[in-house]
Amino acid sequence: MKRLRFLSVSLMGLGLIGLINVVNPTKAISAEEKVVTHEHVAEPTQILMNEIAKHLNNILDGILASSFKYVAQESGSIVDQSYKINETFFSLEPNENKWFKRAKIDPNDSEKITKLKEEFDVYLKGIIASALEIQKAAKTKDQKATFKAFTNMVEKTCFECHEEIRAKMTPIENQ
Repeated sequence: MKRLRFLSVSLMGLGLIGLINVVNPTKAISAEEKVVTHEHVAEPTQILMNEIAKHLNNILDGILASSFKYVAQESGSIVDQSYKINETFFSLEPNENKWFKRAKIDPNDSEKITKLKEEFDVYLKGIIASALEIQKAAKTKDQKATFKAFTNMVEKTCFECHEEIRAKMTPIENQ
């Protein structure tokens, strides 16, 4: 039985190597020999997404090791990190918002800012709800249910946001 479980976990781990690369996409640049993550993304977004990606990698490691307390802790960290999205992007003083300056958003364009905030809120709520589902599943100590909650987060929250945002960012000739 132990052997079957070990084999199952090993195969699942091997099968998920690609998922790890999707969660934390990297691109090697051979001439410079460095790894670039979330390229073409504004710096505050890049920092936050890299932090969330680290926690997602830790969650996957925890699931594979059946370390459910660690998985619950990392899920909580994603919830905490998610709240930083609003703090970073939509501070109380729009005229002093560094992100608006970097993204070339007019701090006086309240209509555009409101629309952006509404879009971010949808993804923020999705990230938080998904992370809480992972935490809830981890508390049951059911490896399969925890993994399913994890993959649901990646598929339904991460991918949806990336598809939406990347579709806007990718030039038509590269699509």
